[in-house]
Amino acid sequence: MMTLYYPDPALEDGVVRLRPFGPEDVPALVRACQDPEIPRWTRVPESYGESDAREWLASHEPHRQSGTGLAFAVVDPGSDALLGSVGLHAFEWEHLRCEIGYWCAPWARRRGVTAHATALLGRWALTELAFSRVGLLADPDNEASQRVALRAGFTREGTLRSYQSVKGTRRDFALFSLLRADLGLD
Repeated sequence: MMTLYYPDPALEDGVVRLRPFGPEDVPALVRACQDPEIPRWTRVPESYGESDAREWLASHEPHRQSGTGLAFAVVDPGSDALLGSVGLHAFEWEHLRCEIGYWCAPWARRRGVTAHATALLGRWALTELAFSRVGLLADPDNEASQRVALRAGFTREGTLRSYQSVKGTRRDFALFSLLRADLGLD
């Protein structure tokens, strides 16, 4: 394992900028996670409050230092307003692979911000962290998440049946990937 780092300068493409979360994001985090679609498709608790947001933010630095996770706020490059979250997790350093996950605030949907953020972070993981593969899991019923994966350049590989337990229920997941070869790097 290795200590992860945030890119400097921040990843940005004119549509979104990816930066570390900070305490100033707590109100927007709480507001975004009140939307029932976020807990429906993610591990975010159904009743998400300020203490949940602060606890989640406090977990970022230990995950970064231990090489087990790296979370980014997806923000508007002009106003710095929170639009969503994207992050890397499930690192398998010996196999040079990890997974990417995301959610989008309800006020930022249907603008392509999540696809832009996912593409930026996926490419950065393959180029700067030198991973060979970035995986992405989406609930087979979550069509919006699957569209994000495809728009971000990921390829659908199939369905993993009864793959993980989420909130006490075994769930299938559609598996997507982005490879170095997809970017012409191998």
